[in-house]
Amino acid sequence: MALLEDEFRHFLSNTSCHSLMKVSYPYRCTMAQKLEECRHIINYFNYFELMFCMLRIRDKTTEVCMMLLLFMAALFYVLLMSIVVDMFLTPALKVLSLKLRMNEYLAGVTILAFANSSPDLIANLMPIKENAALFTSIISNAVAILLLSGGMVCYLKPFKMDGHSTAQNLLFLLLSVELLRFIMVKGDSVTETESIMLLSVYVAYLVVNVADLLLMRYSLRKLRLEIRILRAQTTSQRNSRELKQKTALLLRLEHNEALNFKKRNSHYFVKRGRNSSKSLSEQRPEQVDYETNRTMLHSKSNAKNRFLGAEFLETLNPFDAVEWKLSGCFGRLMIIMKMPLVLLITMFVPVVDYERYKHGWSKLLNCTQIVTNPFILITAVHSKFASVYKSWYIEFNLNYSKWSFCLTVPLALLVFLHARTDMPPPYHMLFITLSASGSLVIIVLCVNEIEVLTSIVGSVLNLSEGFVDITFGSMTNATIDLMSNFALAMQGYERMAFAASCAGPFFSIALGMGVALLFNTNTRLKGSSYWLYGEEGDNCYIFLLLAIVAQLWLCLTFNFVARRSLGIFSWTLFAVFLIYACVAEWDLVHDFTRDSFFEPQ
Repeated sequence: MALLEDEFRHFLSNTSCHSLMKVSYPYRCTMAQKLEECRHIINYFNYFELMFCMLRIRDKTTEVCMMLLLFMAALFYVLLMSIVVDMFLTPALKVLSLKLRMNEYLAGVTILAFANSSPDLIANLMPIKENAALFTSIISNAVAILLLSGGMVCYLKPFKMDGHSTAQNLLFLLLSVELLRFIMVKGDSVTETESIMLLSVYVAYLVVNVADLLLMRYSLRKLRLEIRILRAQTTSQRNSRELKQKTALLLRLEHNEALNFKKRNSHYFVKRGRNSSKSLSEQRPEQVDYETNRTMLHSKSNAKNRFLGAEFLETLNPFDAVEWKLSGCFGRLMIIMKMPLVLLITMFVPVVDYERYKHGWSKLLNCTQIVTNPFILITAVHSKFASVYKSWYIEFNLNYSKWSFCLTVPLALLVFLHARTDMPPPYHMLFITLSASGSLVIIVLCVNEIEVLTSIVGSVLNLSEGFVDITFGSMTNATIDLMSNFALAMQGYERMAFAASCAGPFFSIALGMGVALLFNTNTRLKGSSYWLYGEEGDNCYIFLLLAIVAQLWLCLTFNFVARRSLGIFSWTLFAVFLIYACVAEWDLVHDFTRDSFFEPQ
């Protein structure tokens, strides 16, 4: 009797929020308000209360129609992410890589991999992930990113890889996967020492990549000195042959020495005439003279605030007449859909883009963004952590953000008094912090909302949480990588994009899982390894091993030339992964997970 009373006492705290889909419609509103887990798995909107309390859904037909609306909301979040990645995050990452004197590979495996995978890192620290199957989630995300994103780059822009860097990235990814699985299966729980071991692999990875760049630059200096000595010597057949070999090696190394700034191209849906028959892989972007772009409109005779108001309105205008004229029907539809979102984001997220004239500087707008950007970001983050809801939406908490005006308003006035309208100030580079932080907060918000929406749709369709996680969830989490790598590949940074496709999963496994396991105290409990690994863990692990070994084998076979066939193979393997997950979910085949066995008493 006591056990029965204890069961009912903890019923609400132990019941999954998705189980309310199993009860009758009249009781779902009460369940959505009472279940504790429903307050953990929502973000800025409580979709359960919206459906069953606000809209009062009482039949299956209305529920299915609501699922279509939620699907459209997910597409809205995807569109919002694409705008942020293309217009704000990608230009900022390129500028930051250039200022840090990185080459494409180092920028791809560090800055771009961090930007793409940081939503996973933040999501793993959320309360919803405290008792989640993190191994299944992370490994399935790695399969999606490696095969979908890496395959996309190879298909769009066939290129010559840097052999040792590609092999190094894939082997480090293999090492991190094996280490993580060893930590999961060796015992009943995860210790702090094991979490630190996982983090140390990422530190070693960074050291190796930085040392690789330094050694390459040392080799370049040595080669240039040897070439100068050979040219000063008496001409001979031996000297000429040696000079030719060293010059060819120098040219190949110089190609990977530093990041070259290339022209951005966002007109992906432009109508193509008869004379524009080149394929996407044959269109090579032009180089950008970013120093000229900075000063091209500057003149000492201009007033400091010349065209201040006109420049402000022009920058806020989301309509591009040239892009509209060149675009087809689908492109124009995308422009119409993007315009309100572009206007909204531009009002508080600054642009630092070396391709634009004045590097995107707009004096009046940037001065207002010094005030609005921190206020909005602090409000959004603090409100999420406070998690106080008014009915079906979150209550915005201004307790901390209102004090930001004490610092940002005087700073904005100082910038306004000092800066000019015809040229960005020397400290314009510092606006990257506002641009990157604003972009990442929006991306994390969108990813989390999409994750909630996909889980709700999965519950309505009677799909298991594990299946939804490794199919819809993995493709959702790979969306940010697909968007950023697509934009970079189309701009001529295919090496950076492919490197990020390999380094992003490694970042999520080594650093994302390492931090989550270190700070989640529930992983110290006995038996935590079972729910961390998840029922679909073996399926994802085996397919990730197949993906890594197959890509490494094909790269060696093709002499590290990224061909379109490699992209098609990667997509085909991911399709097999999805098909296997579906047939295992429908009990048509047995998955790789071992059946549970209990000793008879």
